[in-house]
Amino acid sequence: MKKLYPIYINRKSPCYSNDHLGNTGCPAKNDIPRFLHLITLKRFKEAFYILKETNPFSAGCGRFCDHPCETACNRAKFDDPVDIKALERFVADWGYANGLKPLMKSKPLNKQVGIVGSGPSGLSCAYFLAIHGYKVVVFEKHSKAGGLLIEGIPAYRYPREVFERELNFIKEAGVEIVTNYTVDKNKFLNLAEEFDALIVATGANEPNLPGIEGENLKGVISGLEFLRNVNLGDNKKIDIKKGDKIIIIGGGYTAFDVARVSVRFGGDPMIVYRRTSKEMTAHPGELKEAEKEGVQFKFLLQPLKIKRVNNKLHVICQKMKLGPVDESGRAKPVPIKDMIEELICDRVVLAIGDRPNLFFVGERFQLEFPRLLCPDLPQNLRNKIFLTGDASMGSVEGIGMVVRSIGLAQETSKAVRAYLGENINNFNIKDIAYYSDLNTKYFDHLSRLIEKTLPFESRKNNFEEIVETVEEELAVLMAERCFFCGICIQCDWCFHYSNGSILKIDKTWVADVDECFYLFLKDKLETATFKSVEACPRAALSVVREESIYKRYLDNQYKNDDIVFRSDKKK
Repeated sequence: MKKLYPIYINRKSPCYSNDHLGNTGCPAKNDIPRFLHLITLKRFKEAFYILKETNPFSAGCGRFCDHPCETACNRAKFDDPVDIKALERFVADWGYANGLKPLMKSKPLNKQVGIVGSGPSGLSCAYFLAIHGYKVVVFEKHSKAGGLLIEGIPAYRYPREVFERELNFIKEAGVEIVTNYTVDKNKFLNLAEEFDALIVATGANEPNLPGIEGENLKGVISGLEFLRNVNLGDNKKIDIKKGDKIIIIGGGYTAFDVARVSVRFGGDPMIVYRRTSKEMTAHPGELKEAEKEGVQFKFLLQPLKIKRVNNKLHVICQKMKLGPVDESGRAKPVPIKDMIEELICDRVVLAIGDRPNLFFVGERFQLEFPRLLCPDLPQNLRNKIFLTGDASMGSVEGIGMVVRSIGLAQETSKAVRAYLGENINNFNIKDIAYYSDLNTKYFDHLSRLIEKTLPFESRKNNFEEIVETVEEELAVLMAERCFFCGICIQCDWCFHYSNGSILKIDKTWVADVDECFYLFLKDKLETATFKSVEACPRAALSVVREESIYKRYLDNQYKNDDIVFRSDKKK
């Protein structure tokens, strides 16, 4: 009969993988427990680089991300989730303030990759490829790089100086950006011939119009176009007068951004949504903030048509009720017969989503993420074409937020590297440390961070950033709330329970995934040793059979004579 042995096997935490309820955690797969533990050790430089392995826009995501990691956080089942978003922002700001530069993972390679589009997915792909040694050139049709980052996200969420720091960091990795370069069919063909691989990352920048009468009237505009005018400073096209009534159709982040921007120009905005607040795709905290800033809401109304009467726009709406759950997982709005409501306003903004426009790749194409199949190209060029970000809409899940585009960029960049001959070592498949696997008796109930924010009365007529970056002392304190699910942080509980069957290695904590800080004495294994597995607060130990797939762990974790041990408590 094969014997059982305790071993240290780090698990994944739900905050960057997924929890038992299906919450998917961080789409960018930021290694959250390790960067948070580095904060507690005040090793901010290392924490910065842990984040930069998976996210070139950590300062941005630390500001505007809808933080699905916090939804999946095990701590949420104990008291409140860890302030992951605020701590990501702290680390990123610290790194930029201290002049940290990109860490290159490879020497320059004799391979060139072209990228069409400089939004979050295009720039992320460029960064991931550049740090692995590839020469990357990004082509952008506008005069400035950034796409959605500067055109769709208001400055009060993401100050432009913060974006410029992140853009410069990407450029310092060796990425070249060519602006004012519009790609048509001929140029696309030329790029496919010139580069070893070509990535399409043009996003979703065509508005999804509802197809109702009056949507093309003067004074009716799409949400993305409205925000683009604001963010690029086209004041003539904005033309919001104090007290102007603005109706925004939609329930996502674009609708909220339009509404909150309108407040800052002195407008009187109202969001009209065909479901209720519970079904909105924007984070619930967004609604509370918008309400406090003065945004009004009308729920269970579906616009039927828009007409102009004198100098006003009249929006004719069908009253709705909620029916069965549809394919989106939300209650479907159903019309209430003969129930109509008419709203009068000065402007209508349609913020009901956007779609890709891939006209430049040819008359025929097919999305098979991370590939873009282009049969109109010559045969020898077809395998070179890849796809990422919101341009992948319809072929992948997780579209519509920057952090999701970054996650897709990781997948695409790995596919390109494999195509160009690299042997890609994917992250080992590991178990997830769910809440039920933890030993929570070691933890105290602690309150969540309350961030300092700009007073509501001070938010009108300016685009000052709303939230302040947390100070160092508080960042360390809040990082200590993390359970550090699935990873060993040298807390010594296993050692104390082991009755001398476990020894501590004299080693400073490092963030390597399979690092081990304790070893077992094989001839002293006893009941107490197995109690140590149960005692681990964070499920970083497991019990396995000998000669299993974990044999290499057994070989490495049972005492070697050349290891230096210490018996004192951790330093």
